[in-house]
Amino acid sequence: MNKKLPVLLTLAIIIFLAARGLVAQADDAGEGPAITQSTEQIQGGTAQAAVPATQPQIASADYEASTMTLAAIFRKGGWIMYVIAALSFLSIALAIFYFLTMRSSLLFPRNFILEAQDAAEGNDFETLKSLCDSSQTPAARIIAAALGQIVPGKPLNYDRLRSAMEDEGGRQASFLWQRLQYLMDVAVISPMVGLLGTVWGMMISFGGIENGAEFAKKAETLASGISQAMYTTFGGLIVGIFAMALYDILRGHLNRLVSSMESACGSVLARLDMEKPADGFTKD
Repeated sequence: MNKKLPVLLTLAIIIFLAARGLVAQADDAGEGPAITQSTEQIQGGTAQAAVPATQPQIASADYEASTMTLAAIFRKGGWIMYVIAALSFLSIALAIFYFLTMRSSLLFPRNFILEAQDAAEGNDFETLKSLCDSSQTPAARIIAAALGQIVPGKPLNYDRLRSAMEDEGGRQASFLWQRLQYLMDVAVISPMVGLLGTVWGMMISFGGIENGAEFAKKAETLASGISQAMYTTFGGLIVGIFAMALYDILRGHLNRLVSSMESACGSVLARLDMEKPADGFTKD
């Protein structure tokens, strides 16, 4: 019985296919002339109408592609695009400001460090203090904090000076990082503003569906709301990604600057003679 089962299944399939072919031939024989006539008429009509029917579609697609410009996106995005544009200009302005102010020549000038090293080699605290007072730089504040721990007439305590220098260096670095945080805030807020535009556009779309306007007006309102939602999301993401990339670049740049500033200030401290008393030195 098991050996005959494949043969029976094969015969059943053959019979089914043959019966289906006979039914199809009968249908073609009964409706053949009408179908042939109708197809000839349709072919004759569509051969002439095919070209003009497709041409407007192609032209419409080309028109939509050509109008997808930055100005069109900004215009269709609504009033929220103005907020996104303001955030983009703010991120560019902050990046330019950071690149101009976060430089080694402003944080720890080379001439100041060299003069401070020369004064530290002879334990000339008065000259070193005068240099720190005249140079209002983060490096000068760090070295001045170490000088504030010197007790006149007593040997220097390296651990005490080092701790004061590290504490002030941490405060100066924290101040620089806090300034850089504004760019990170722009990177976080921009996508959220774009999401607000998305919600606003969907509210417009569903509001147009709920009112009693005609169908064409509803379709137009729906398309306008959805396009606004997409454009504001696109703008918010672009500004957020751009600001985040700038923040990552500046973060690495600031890390290198802070490390170099700590090394420069540490080189001044290393040149002091810790066993020599601070004679003739006054803090004020």
